[in-house]
Amino acid sequence: MAPISDIKYFTLTISLHRVGEAYFVELTHSDPSSQAQVAPVRAGATFDLDQLSELSAQLAAYGEALTAQVFANSSIVERFVQVQTAAQASHSALRVLIRVDVSAQELQSLRWELLQHPRSGAMLSTSEQVLLSRFMVSRDWQPVKLRARTELRALVAVAAPNPGGLDKLQLAPVDYEGEVGRARQVLHDVELETRGGPGSPLTLDTLITALRSGFDVLYLVCHGKYGRRGTPALILQDRAGEARPVLAEDFAVSVAELQRKPRLVVLASCQSAGTGELTDAKGRTSAQASLAGRLADAGVPGVIAMQGYISMATIEEMMPVFFRELLRDGQIDRALAVARAAVRSNPDAWMPALYTRLNLGRLWYTPGFAGDKAKDVWKRLRMPVAKGKVVPIIGPRLLEAVHGSSHDTAMRIATSHQYPLAKYEFDDLPRVSSYLGVKESRYNVIQTYQEQLTQSLLEQHGEWLPPAEVKKRRLGRLLGLVGDRLREREDDPHRILAELPASIYVTVNFDPLLERALKANERPPQRQSTRWRYRKAPVSQSEQAVEEPTAKSPLVYHVFGAFGPDCEDSLVLTEDDYFDYLQATTAAKLIPSSVVAALVDNSLLFLGFRLTDWHFRVLFRVMMNLPGRERLKNYCHVAVQIDPDMQTMHDVQSAKVYLSEYFGKEANIDIFWGSSEEFLAALRRELANTELSVDDEPDEDEDDEWDF
Repeated sequence: MAPISDIKYFTLTISLHRVGEAYFVELTHSDPSSQAQVAPVRAGATFDLDQLSELSAQLAAYGEALTAQVFANSSIVERFVQVQTAAQASHSALRVLIRVDVSAQELQSLRWELLQHPRSGAMLSTSEQVLLSRFMVSRDWQPVKLRARTELRALVAVAAPNPGGLDKLQLAPVDYEGEVGRARQVLHDVELETRGGPGSPLTLDTLITALRSGFDVLYLVCHGKYGRRGTPALILQDRAGEARPVLAEDFAVSVAELQRKPRLVVLASCQSAGTGELTDAKGRTSAQASLAGRLADAGVPGVIAMQGYISMATIEEMMPVFFRELLRDGQIDRALAVARAAVRSNPDAWMPALYTRLNLGRLWYTPGFAGDKAKDVWKRLRMPVAKGKVVPIIGPRLLEAVHGSSHDTAMRIATSHQYPLAKYEFDDLPRVSSYLGVKESRYNVIQTYQEQLTQSLLEQHGEWLPPAEVKKRRLGRLLGLVGDRLREREDDPHRILAELPASIYVTVNFDPLLERALKANERPPQRQSTRWRYRKAPVSQSEQAVEEPTAKSPLVYHVFGAFGPDCEDSLVLTEDDYFDYLQATTAAKLIPSSVVAALVDNSLLFLGFRLTDWHFRVLFRVMMNLPGRERLKNYCHVAVQIDPDMQTMHDVQSAKVYLSEYFGKEANIDIFWGSSEEFLAALRRELANTELSVDDEPDEDEDDEWDF
């Protein structure tokens, strides 16, 4: 049986719409092993909300009635069974997303966690083979970037008001020590902080201030209550430790304003209201459940909330199971299914509900090579890297810690200059800059781009930069200061790159950070960049003469130009620039012969690229047409790709298959799923564990035909 992390999932979306008084159910699905699209099936449905309300105390009957209403049409039943059968035949699991359209918001209050299989009658929400969650649409356009397992941070926040105040509200005391202790026990290998407890009241300000420092998981334990007008509220504390109702809307607005929101919020009541006994939840929805939709709309990717008054016994039993399973593979819906199954005999086991906008249900990823390839790839890669037979090829993602991503830069320029074309093109820097070049001038394009980089850099680092330098706003100087500071970190990518015994580095970036890193490592670099615009003939070698690159004095080649006094003549930035560069490179062969020779006769490391970006596509096509490229098969090559997620790709599993086939077919390149920082840190560890050291200098004496 495949490891949990390698299990593939079919995704089946059950969409619910209303037109006038009529309801419709639509089923769409995706197959991870196929890029073919199957037409959705759509049919009418009749929801009897009064019948469901009358059955609220009879859970099995409620589930049967809800299932009959959803799957009233035989075509809906047949499609559901067909998709599940296809998933089972390919040894895959099935992910079911309940998506309620804005036209039918009254259906949000239904107990979807009681939905049953239309044929077998088995409860869907307790199965690891059929994962059920509610899919929410958010107005927050910010993409959700998966984080590595090792980077996760969790905040356990417990509101334990003074007992006297809770008595007045008819609420049971909160066991702060017990809740924190259980959380620590299961989250022991995750960076964890706590808020609340004796002497440290959990106020709204305290909670939001803590979240502002950046947490991936928020486990919030507090009571929830509805006001007289049906307004949901959380029972937090004031500064004196007394119970303080906080409107769900106020909490959601505060979360929406955070620059970095939690990826998962778990809202749990430590006890049921008052006595700890199960309470009839007929006609009621908990404050947390209503808050879940608000948090999802605010941009929180995953929210687990309680739909009714859940017992302390159920919370205590299922939450440790949930967090334990979550840490196995990062799949929120699978972890909740296992946790719910652990308490399936409890009458309130249905109450925890998952609201998500993550089609894949994943909270984090484990960086590395896919499957069992890791050991073999590292074995093939260590030798050439340690011997200096490697060319790092550097992309813009290595600069995100300096001034953000190129996509953010493009969006800011597009917004400030009223880019008029399609919204999905706003993060495409070549297209946005081409528009600006036509509207204004190429000189303005370069100046606007540099000014935006300066502004982003100051926003990220302005609190520590010298005021005099901030006032001058000189991009080159600021880049150097930030690069030097970031390089103080042991895992800084430019620092690790400067440790590799490479003789040639190729970069699509315009900055001098790599050169500064090499110089700091006592390896004085040589710099060379393409000069191609407005020239009738290629630049002669004498114009940019360099010595033979060595590990002690490596060459940094800026393939698309570099910042400098006359950079507007060299930068490849706009969409037209890339087309013109391709023509010039093909006709005049602008790339120096030493770089060409290195690119076809070394192990290649592609770091900091996104496959769909212009700089990667153009550079890769140029490389695949270099003379001698057939020698690439003699070496191990690696491309580092952030594990894709559904915020940026329609079908993640198919996308991963495509990426693997693309790189493998073109140049026998293996993919490391993760960030460039994670790959470089892993590479450093691998080199440290081999007999060859990166400190061993390659033999640079004159060649001797008998000296091997």
